[in-house]
Amino acid sequence: MPFFSRLGEDALRRVALQVQKRTFSPGQLIVLEGESCGSIYLVAKGLVRARRLSPDGREQVLAYLGPGGSFNLVSALDGGPNLATTDSVREATLYAIPCQTFRQMVGEHQEMALAISEHLAVEVRRLSDMVELLALHTVRSRLARFLLTTAQDADSPRPWTQQDIAAHIGTVREMVGRSLRAFAEEGWIRRQRGRIIIVDRQGLEHEAIGV
Repeated sequence: MPFFSRLGEDALRRVALQVQKRTFSPGQLIVLEGESCGSIYLVAKGLVRARRLSPDGREQVLAYLGPGGSFNLVSALDGGPNLATTDSVREATLYAIPCQTFRQMVGEHQEMALAISEHLAVEVRRLSDMVELLALHTVRSRLARFLLTTAQDADSPRPWTQQDIAAHIGTVREMVGRSLRAFAEEGWIRRQRGRIIIVDRQGLEHEAIGV
């Protein structure tokens, strides 16, 4: 796990005493947005999804996290409520550390604090890019980027439903369906047995950058 890679053997042994191994089935809730922080989680195996939910039921996926990923760090560090609802996409094995214990660890180990600071800086940049996409790019552009990215990502969750795609790119299922039909009519994609086949990558690339 990246946060602990700089610790010595004695420190790692002390950390190990505080870690609890937990397993979650596909679809099982792990933490709920708005609740008090119970633990931070490190993903050892499987895939989990972090998302925000609106009062009217719309959702925005913030991240899919595989082995080496982590979540609930901010809540553990600032004492605030959980920032996102997180559930398992595939069967997942996680290592949980109580939030108060984790905060004490960070105070005691400078190397760990530095690693977490670097991780959070990367997350701020990633979420800033996400905000830019949602605010400044059309649904068609975001969908084109999504299709190009997932076509190259062997670790992406499967299958992608139109509702899943909508939650990932910040829109509603109807807009995804309409845009997919338009892409097919323009000859950029082909839909076959529930799969989306990219036919014209250049066309999608132009749409992704707004050309």
